[in-house]
Amino acid sequence: MARKRLRKKLSNKQNFAFKLIALGFLLFLLGTINHVQIFVNSVFLSYKEAPKKELSAEYPVSISIPSVKIKALVEQGGIVNREWILSDKKALYLPTSGRIGEGYNTIFYAHNRENLFGNLKKVKKDDLVLIKNQTGKDFTYKVYFVASIDPRDIKKLYSEEKDIITLFTCDGWFDQERLLVRAKLIKN
Repeated sequence: MARKRLRKKLSNKQNFAFKLIALGFLLFLLGTINHVQIFVNSVFLSYKEAPKKELSAEYPVSISIPSVKIKALVEQGGIVNREWILSDKKALYLPTSGRIGEGYNTIFYAHNRENLFGNLKKVKKDDLVLIKNQTGKDFTYKVYFVASIDPRDIKKLYSEEKDIITLFTCDGWFDQERLLVRAKLIKN
């Protein structure tokens, strides 16, 4: 009887040790995956700091979404030599998209950080997006579409719809997706 208890105790201890080793291996594996993802992002999603330019009056200078407490300054971004221009402090406007208020799709993007588009995932249909241009003119948009997309599916950023804005940022586990928000102009 004592032998059975001793074997059971040893078996339980071995089982517990195995679980600890398996958990340690899993944590190691997840950490390794995280480092590989960071490396891949740094190589394939490299970026340049946004150029410091004076924007003309038609260009947006600020964006806010009061319902989710997003408030950011905007500067001109773009893609140079197949690399996105990014900023750690401001949202960016894609100048190759339409100009704000001219009847096209205007594209904005920013890091998924608290001081930029970190709360974009909380945006809901019918939330308002407020944009101001350099002359102080306000444009109000109403959100009508929110979705996560594959980061390689850049075509989804573009739209033939009139008087809309498209906002996007990184999303998902290890930034494997992009969050896309569209809003329609309701007042300018």
